[in-house]
Amino acid sequence: MESDFEPAYLLHARPYRDTQLIIECFSREHGRLAAVARGVKGSGKRARELAAALQPFQLLEIRWRGHGELKTLVDVESRQPLRLAGNSLFCALYVNEITLRALHRLDAHPLLWSGYETALKTMADCSAKDNEALQVILRRYELQLLAELGYGLDFYHDTASGAPIAAQARYKLSNDGGFYQVPAADQGYLGADLLALAQALEQSATLDQSKLRDLKRICRQALVPLVGAAPLKSRALFTR
Repeated sequence: MESDFEPAYLLHARPYRDTQLIIECFSREHGRLAAVARGVKGSGKRARELAAALQPFQLLEIRWRGHGELKTLVDVESRQPLRLAGNSLFCALYVNEITLRALHRLDAHPLLWSGYETALKTMADCSAKDNEALQVILRRYELQLLAELGYGLDFYHDTASGAPIAAQARYKLSNDGGFYQVPAADQGYLGADLLALAQALEQSATLDQSKLRDLKRICRQALVPLVGAAPLKSRALFTR
């Protein structure tokens, strides 16, 4: 089987044998796709072209062949790379890492692919110092990733009882991604805050620092079933 050219972004690459790489791409038509890229290392023109093309954060057009899970890269063409620096770059690396961990190979998610591309482009347009805007981009992508993979968050209903979230009650997030009521003395999310957060997200309204903090905690916990409990390497970059 040999594919036609299809758009993709490089998520990760690692050395393989002497002159090869195993690349993990997020392709629009086939989702996460792994392939062997041959002849990447060397001094020849083809090796230089491949090495220049196989970089993250630039739109690729890839063609591959193979029937198994690990394909062989046949050809690649690259477009103008996005310019990312500072926290924008760190955020983009984080997006790549959670996408790589969460997606199964050869499981197409064209809507998520579009959301991924939008997130990268929006981060590239942000000032590297505009941390609040970058955090909003990350949270919205995390929520889309969760929803696309069947772990979407319902901010309006108690997952245990099905009852509407009550403004004065306290809630915690369960391991399956739903909110359930806890005793008032417990340290949980106030129902009114969950409802306000849901409305702000639906209306694309500005998220204040309190909402951003809550949403970060919620998304981090909700992502564990998808990305695992092992520390994310990209998160360490934000503490340097």
